[in-house]
Amino acid sequence: MEMLSLKECQQAMAALDAADKLNASVEKELSQFKEMDTNAIIKRASKMLMTGNLSLEAFGLNPTLFQQIEQLTKLNNKVRAKYRGCVQDNIQQLESVEATADE
Repeated sequence: MEMLSLKECQQAMAALDAADKLNASVEKELSQFKEMDTNAIIKRASKMLMTGNLSLEAFGLNPTLFQQIEQLTKLNNKVRAKYRGCVQDNIQQLESVEATADE
């Protein structure tokens, strides 16, 4: 298995920290939306449709919510790909050890 350099480890930790912050922010926004009364949502949506002013802010949500979700998805994909590579390396090493032990 390939060892990561200190710099690569620090970059990976920074990416994980950023993902944690984004995740907390997205969860907070979605929680606020879930807690909204259905009638309040319908009332706000009706006003938005009548005025043509469609925005997340009208629902009390951060206007960058979708950008945050996209960024979080990219970070998660990158981290999962790296982790998948580590697991595959471990599997290959274990299979090699087992094959050697069987001989």
